[in-house]
Amino acid sequence: MILFIPVHAEEKTSIYAGVQRCQVCHETPEMGNQFGIWAESKHANAYQTLLSEESLTIAKELGLDVLPSESPECLSCHVTGYNDSNAEYGEKFVKESGIQCESCHGAGEMYRKEAVMCDKELSIANGLVIPKPDDCLVCHNEKSPKYKPFDYETFYKKIEHKKNLEYKCDLEDEDEDEDW
Repeated sequence: MILFIPVHAEEKTSIYAGVQRCQVCHETPEMGNQFGIWAESKHANAYQTLLSEESLTIAKELGLDVLPSESPECLSCHVTGYNDSNAEYGEKFVKESGIQCESCHGAGEMYRKEAVMCDKELSIANGLVIPKPDDCLVCHNEKSPKYKPFDYETFYKKIEHKKNLEYKCDLEDEDEDEDW
């Protein structure tokens, strides 16, 4: 006999699927090419900036004892999910992909399937976050050594990636394969 024990939301762990999982659907022109917009953004290169000479200089000035790419102070804003104490990472998650979709939209393993994503309320119930302007201030604040005053309207225009509202899900052809 198999006993089903419900898991309460507060007991669930956060499983970050990784941008490669999001890319499958969100790179198409029909959907709105959110992946392509992200790939051209500074967010996509957030981890790579930690490997630069400039970051080494900043780390030294801050008195950090480790490389920026190993420093919790730096990784907290340069790697998706780093500050999430419940974080788990899926097999396709790559920290070097920087600030990925799930930094703003929540750990995606529970909502990434098309059957869930096609239902906004179900997606939200499974962890999808609809970000608010103040969410950006977790990283875009005075603690950043390269802080610039943050104006949401100005900066959002650089990463705007709205879903094509004309897009319709095609659940009849949904592939349940693990690589979906």
